[in-house]
Amino acid sequence: MGEELKLNAGPGSLRRRVLDAARALLEESGAEGLHLRTIAARVGNGVASLYHHFADKHALLAALAIEGWQELTRAIDQAMASGKFPHRIDAASRAFLTFIHRNPQLYALMQTEQALAANDAVRAAERAAFATFQTSFEGDDRVPAERVEEVSLTIWVLGRGIASAVLMQGEDDPGAAGRLVAKVISGFAFLLSPRFAD
Repeated sequence: MGEELKLNAGPGSLRRRVLDAARALLEESGAEGLHLRTIAARVGNGVASLYHHFADKHALLAALAIEGWQELTRAIDQAMASGKFPHRIDAASRAFLTFIHRNPQLYALMQTEQALAANDAVRAAERAAFATFQTSFEGDDRVPAERVEEVSLTIWVLGRGIASAVLMQGEDDPGAAGRLVAKVISGFAFLLSPRFAD
C-alpha cells in the first residue's frame, strides 16, 4: 500500500490530478459527492484510467485520508518549531484545530469507518499524527509526565466532536467556525492552567 501511494504521485501525474480533484470535490460536496465519474470528468480522463491508480473508490478515500493525516502531522511539527507560542501544547493544539477549521470535510473523511476500516495504512498515518501531537505535551510542567498520554488522547478524541461542530456552523456566518475554534483553544488553555488543576 505504501509503495502504491508513492507511485506516479508527481505534480503533473494523473494520480496527483485525481487526488487534487477529489480533494476539491470533497470540500464542495462532502464524501457523498465523491463519484469516480465526476472526478474523471474533472481531470479529463475516462473512468477506466483511474483504476490504474486506485482499485476502487475506497482506495481513493484511503489515499485522501492518508494525505490528510500526513498534512496534519507536518502542520503540527511546523507550529511547534515556529517559536510563536509560549508552549508547544498551544502550538500543536492551534495547528490541530486550524487544520479542522480549514479542512472540515477532509477531517470528517479521515475519521470515518469507511476510510479507516481494514486499512492499515490509514491507521498508521493517524498513529503517526497522534504521536507527533503527543510530543507537544512532553516536558510541559502543566501536565504531569504520567498523564501525558491520557491528556493528549482526550484532546485528540475531542477533535472529532470539534470537527462536527465546525461543519454545523453553516455558511450564514462565515466567521462562526473561526470563533468556535478560538473558544476551544481558549478552553484548552484554561483546562491546562494551574488554577484549574488546583
